[in-house]
Amino acid sequence: MAAGIAPLLSLGALASTCLVVACSNGSNPGDQITPPVDLGMTAKMAAYYSDQNLTIYEAQTPVALPVRKPSAADPMALGPAPKGTPYAHAPFLTAADESVVVHYTLTNVDTQQHAVWLLIDPWNEFVRWNPGVTVVSDEETSPNWGYDLAFLLPGQSRVDGTLTSDDIQEIATKLASVQNMLASPQAVAADATDAGIDAAGDPNATSPTYMGFDPAGTANHIFNPQNRSNAGDPLYTPWIPPVIAGLTGFDLGLRCYEGANVAVEITMEIKDVNGDRFVASGSSDPQLGMPATTLTVPGAKM
Repeated sequence: MAAGIAPLLSLGALASTCLVVACSNGSNPGDQITPPVDLGMTAKMAAYYSDQNLTIYEAQTPVALPVRKPSAADPMALGPAPKGTPYAHAPFLTAADESVVVHYTLTNVDTQQHAVWLLIDPWNEFVRWNPGVTVVSDEETSPNWGYDLAFLLPGQSRVDGTLTSDDIQEIATKLASVQNMLASPQAVAADATDAGIDAAGDPNATSPTYMGFDPAGTANHIFNPQNRSNAGDPLYTPWIPPVIAGLTGFDLGLRCYEGANVAVEITMEIKDVNGDRFVASGSSDPQLGMPATTLTVPGAKM
């Protein structure tokens, strides 16, 4: 937590109370309330990204869900990847295997108000989303989308909120859909076209397209929280795979466009719907952890 930011005790107390309840109601051993995770920014932090058009301040921390590490026998039981999915094998954890609720508290310690973005950059067992920024033109640079929520925090104020289980299912669907889209022939062709342009020395080749298909724009459209998987969106719906890999963690982040003393605290309610996909609280059983492969917007700068 950033220096000068008081601990956020309300959610921690709630977590302790709920944990007792969760352990005593006959639920699956993997059902649990996680300990609080705190993240802070200070006004003295160096910029995450800066050019002549834009300066961004960000802080991030990885948050792994306590997903059980598959045993040697699990892949054999799971079988091959379902048709129409981008996965190397059938997912060990699907979105249907979990119910995750995230409670958050955002705090502005400064006396002046700040626009603060809460960032959720998701992982599944295959990839970790790292959106970066896109240089659109000499006059415009834009952060790419994860699941980003904007708040205007008055001075010395605090805001509580919740990402529901439906929101988490939507985030898992967004990652699976972008993963599917970026593995498509259209996206691969756009990358190949962009590589040829880059090799020719074009300094503005930052958003590859092929026959009018824009993978970067499509990825940003899908990840925008305003666009939902159940809305029949023509730029989103075609890329939703028939099986959605479950969320195994995320990078929790804060973003401001000026120096600020702000913080976030989260706790999570986890239900092991399958019954054997999550490690029980306090267990030393091996956990899946962070995926080795990073997925990003084509042409993004980090």
